[in-house]
Order: sequence, then C-alpha cells, then structure tokens
Amino acid sequence: MERADVVIVGAGLSGMAAARRLEEAGAGPVVLLDGRDAPGGRALLPDPGVDGVSPGSLYLCEHDGALIAAAREFGVEVERVECDTALDDLRMDEDGETSVSDENVPLAASWWTRVRDEWILGRLAKLAEDVDFAEPWNSEHAEELDSQSVRSWLRTHAFDSESLTFIEEQLTMEAGVPADRISLLWLLAHIGPGPIEEIVPFRLDGMELVRGLAAQVADRVRTGRHVARIEHGGDGAEVSGPWGSISARRVILALSPADAARIDIAPLPPSRRRLQRQWPQAEVIRTELVYQRPFWTNFGLSGEVHFESGVPAFTFDDSPADSDRGRLIAHTYTFGEADPLGADKRVTDEPARHRAMLLDNLEQALGPLAGEPMDVVAYNAEPDPYSRAYQSPAPPGLLTEYGPQLRAPIGRVHWAGTETADFPYNGTLNGALTSGRRAAEEVLREL
Repeated sequence: MERADVVIVGAGLSGMAAARRLEEAGAGPVVLLDGRDAPGGRALLPDPGVDGVSPGSLYLCEHDGALIAAAREFGVEVERVECDTALDDLRMDEDGETSVSDENVPLAASWWTRVRDEWILGRLAKLAEDVDFAEPWNSEHAEELDSQSVRSWLRTHAFDSESLTFIEEQLTMEAGVPADRISLLWLLAHIGPGPIEEIVPFRLDGMELVRGLAAQVADRVRTGRHVARIEHGGDGAEVSGPWGSISARRVILALSPADAARIDIAPLPPSRRRLQRQWPQAEVIRTELVYQRPFWTNFGLSGEVHFESGVPAFTFDDSPADSDRGRLIAHTYTFGEADPLGADKRVTDEPARHRAMLLDNLEQALGPLAGEPMDVVAYNAEPDPYSRAYQSPAPPGLLTEYGPQLRAPIGRVHWAGTETADFPYNGTLNGALTSGRRAAEEVLREL
C-alpha cells in the first residue's frame, strides 16, 4: 500500500492551498485526490464552447485579500468592474411588461449595498456588533438570534411591504435561498463587523487562478480518484476508492459538509453525520449565454434584467474582457413559487423547457437578438458529484447546534472548505483559501 504523511480529499482552492502550505513547511509526502478530471473544484466555471471566449469570471471585492494576493502571485489580472450608471437595468413584471428598474443597482455590489432601507440596516448593524465572527455560535445571544429566520425578523421590523419584498429579493440573489431558510445569526455573521457602504467590485479569470495554484502542487494532484471510504484510528488512516488505497498519518477533507456525507468515514460520531446530512445547498441554475457582441449596450441597457414573468430569474453582463463577444449570466432559483424569485418546479425540472422560457423572457426584454445566442451552457444546482454552489446559508438552529463541530478534528481527520472559514468570508472563495491554510496548520502541529 502506498503511504503518505497527509492525504487531502478535494482539489479545489481549499485543498490546493492546504497542500501548498504543507509543502512549504516540509511535510511530505502529501497526496491530493479529486474525483473530477481536473483540479479547481467550485472555482471552475463551465466552458461555453465558443472559440475565443473563456469561462465566466469570478467576482470579488477589495477585502478578499487572500484571493487577490494569490491572483497577483500567479500573474492573474484582477480587473476593476466599472459600472456605467448611464446604462439602465430592466424589470419584467408578472404580466410580462418590461420597464426600467427603479433600483438600477450594479449586481456586483454586495447585498448590503443594494438594500436602501436605512432603518433596517441600522438595526442589523447594531445586532452584528455583538457577534463573534470566528465562532458565531459562541456569541452572547447566539441561540436567540439563531432561532429566528431572516424573514421572520424582517416581517417584524419592516413596515413597508414594497421595501420588504425588495430586501428579500436582494438577499435571495446574494444567498441563493429564500429568507425563511436563512438564520438571522448567519446573516449577521455574513455582514461582518463593519458593513461596507460602498463596495469596489473586481473580477478575475478563475481558470487562470486555478492553473496557477495547480502548477504549485502538480506533482501531488491525482484526478479521477473518487474517495469512497476513510478509516482512521490510533495507528493512522486509510483512504480508499475504486482506484485502490493510500495510508496516511493525517487526512484533510477539503469539501463541503454535504459532499463529505457521501464518503463512508469510520469512526464518525452520529452528531457529525447529522451535520453533514442536514447541510444546505444553494438552489441555483446558472445559465451562460454567449452572443456575437454585447448588443444591449447599444440600446443603453446594462444587461441586468430582473424577471418576474415566465421563469423568475435575473441576468447580468459578464462579457469577456479579452473578446468582442457578449455574455449574459442568468440565475434561476429552484426552490418553488411560494418564495420571492422562486420558479415553477415543472419548468426547472425540465432543462429544455427552462431554456426555451428563459430565451423567450430575454427576447421580450432585450429584443430579437437575445433569442439568438451563439451558445447556451446551463450549470444546474447540482452540476456534478464533486462541485456544488459554494454559498451555503445556514437555516435557523443549525449554527448553534452544529457550529462547534464544523472545524473540530475527529481523530486523524481534519476539515477544510469554505464552509469552515471565519465570517464574513465563510461561503466565499476567499474563505476557501484561508480554510485550507488553517487546516494545514492544524495538521503541521500534529505531525
């Protein structure tokens, strides 16, 4: 049997960051396994299949220090997103009537920036002052805050129904799930210690970033290695799958808790098993539409459209910087019509019908050119077994019950992945990098 000091399961940003830190410290040998045919995990976006058009951008802000530092190290351009306020956003109402949106807020802005109810924001900021951002479940009023959904809190404190609907829609766009599935404690921790009034958005080429990181650990990465079982005890650990097995002194699982649930880990406390089984996932269908050119700007439009008719969804302009092509990204939510932005499951369950209705929406809003894309790539809520949406808002009750177990090692098994990162970076790609390094430091202390 092959032997290693450390086996890392999951070659996304978190797993590669952990492997790199271990190598820097002289640990070895280190083996990095991933079930997919290429490293990158949730930072990899689909290839649109059009010559000269790269996969979509990763969006970040100036406070994502770890991500920006990694990009600069590998020579990946971090491009500031210039929002042209002269271009109009659109909204299509339930009757199919299209009008210029009153909000006209750039999508790259944070949820906090998009919401304009100062009284609501002031109340949330005040509550956030007492939150422990490293371990929110240890905050002074954690149980009280975690017992409430964001929706229940908003409906107690918001008096304007139109403003309430707008706030819930904006939060859904950010979190990927409706407000009744989000813990108030999670939201306060996600806001952070000091709400940013004006966010400066940036974007970068995720494929270039992945290549830079992967090159640093290329001799450690083994793709196409689905891990089915991990056994660990006093003498070490064994990681195995259809390809064989490796023994190790320590194992790092750089996966979301939901993905870790598919691995048979023995021993594993029942409470950890319940955590993994109950871990939520954002329910978003991401559709990428490539056009000959970004024609919407010729009509004074930003490409950002909020649809309430047909398939409730929203689109934004992600036209590649290195090409004359135009690209729109559409997000459709699959959690049902009862919630703001929720879509008819009979549509979202049928890819062909969803695509047809989305194109019809776009054609009505942006004109006939919108119905003639060069290519359409749909990235479903669960695109493959190894990479899901990275945002995982915690429902009421989850953080206070299971939060202490998110990072706590179990025997020889350690946990990484953005879901284990400190807030407000928890659930972001910046958090993926920092969580991998934190897990590597834990393992180095044990080795």
